[in-house]
Amino acid sequence: MPSLHRRAALGFVALLAASAPAVAQESVVLAEEIKSGDCFRVDIGLTVEGKMKVERDGKLEPIGLKSKAAHAYVERVESPDSRGGIGNVLRHYSAAASDSDVGTDRSRRELPADRRLVVAKRTADGSLHYSPNGQLAREELELVAEHFDTMILPALLSGKETKVGDTWTVAPDAAQHACLFDGLIKSDLVGKLSWVKDGVAEFEINGKAEGTEHGAHARVVVAARGRFDVVGKRVTDLAWDQYDDRATGPASPATEVKANVVLKRAFLADEPKEVGADVRAKLPTEEKVTAALSRLRYTDSEGRYRFAYSRDWHVVGRTKDHLVLRLLDGGEFAAQATVTNWKKADPGKHATPEEFKGVIAKLNGWAPEQTLADGEMPAAGGKWVYRVVATGKQDGLAVVQSFFLTAGPNGEQVAVTVVTRKEKAEKVAGKDLGLVQAIELGAEK
Repeated sequence: MPSLHRRAALGFVALLAASAPAVAQESVVLAEEIKSGDCFRVDIGLTVEGKMKVERDGKLEPIGLKSKAAHAYVERVESPDSRGGIGNVLRHYSAAASDSDVGTDRSRRELPADRRLVVAKRTADGSLHYSPNGQLAREELELVAEHFDTMILPALLSGKETKVGDTWTVAPDAAQHACLFDGLIKSDLVGKLSWVKDGVAEFEINGKAEGTEHGAHARVVVAARGRFDVVGKRVTDLAWDQYDDRATGPASPATEVKANVVLKRAFLADEPKEVGADVRAKLPTEEKVTAALSRLRYTDSEGRYRFAYSRDWHVVGRTKDHLVLRLLDGGEFAAQATVTNWKKADPGKHATPEEFKGVIAKLNGWAPEQTLADGEMPAAGGKWVYRVVATGKQDGLAVVQSFFLTAGPNGEQVAVTVVTRKEKAEKVAGKDLGLVQAIELGAEK
């Protein structure tokens, strides 16, 4: 199931909906002065209600969904952002959890204690979140990366002296991150200063935006209200009401939801120890982040295998014996990988290539045409990997399929099938083998 946090990005509540006080027009510099070393405490509550639309027999069938989430964290600004927001923060979560109902299925996600330290960065390609303490699972990434992006709070403001009643256009970058889009198509989000009284300014943000998420088209309608501490020059409260309509994507079903988030933010004069100098001194190098920490981890529910994978692979289905992932390239479907548990062999042994190819030949809907590769592949850690690559037709569609069988020294075996259309084969080259070579078999030591 796709993340409900991204779909239900945020909410509007009566907490900030009190009528505006009757005051004479007044101007205020509606801008934050963000500096490296600034620290905040943030609490975010989310409620979501709507439906997921799953395709069955050529039709979209609605399934009811509800979700609640709560996040609490302290964050330290490592660097401001040239686009008007915050570019890099170090966070420590004291709470990050969600409860979801989809049809009759219920699930709970909670960030484990050893992954509560998180670095968040705004990049040219979007945002990057990772834990310095180890690789995140996809579900953990969604918990920390798909709540409201507090790094863009300063960028939602006018950034200049503003009179009551004045309006401003929310910058495209801020709109994209506020709506949690991978890419922005268009936005007409507009801010307005509602009133100023007793050192507090209230502002509104209203409008529509369109964008993409994991290749799916999305439309949102926003009605938000926030409060700004005029003396402290900080956004302290935000309520964001978002109606969210997202089409079916290559890695996610269609959804239609209403979401409400209440955000409270307090400036901290003293640096919290959770993000203090001793913690920052142990942060990993950029090279380690690129090589390892930006990858996600997956562990089979029965402990039979595990692997780390790049974020362009997305888990789209799983059963007791199968795991299905899809590879996206620029939001477009590039390949599908199916990981299947294989019968265990005696220690030190594995299925023969002939046995493996015999199973491939009997696959339903597969009509091979030309074999491109057939043989053993390099493998570390005492593993054995055999690969067969062939062109052909799968259920009448011209494709390239790569079939892998990998076995561990104790006889554990896993098969991986990667299928792609011929025109996308170059995009997948090497990524299929990389996925297989990352698989570790047997119980974790």
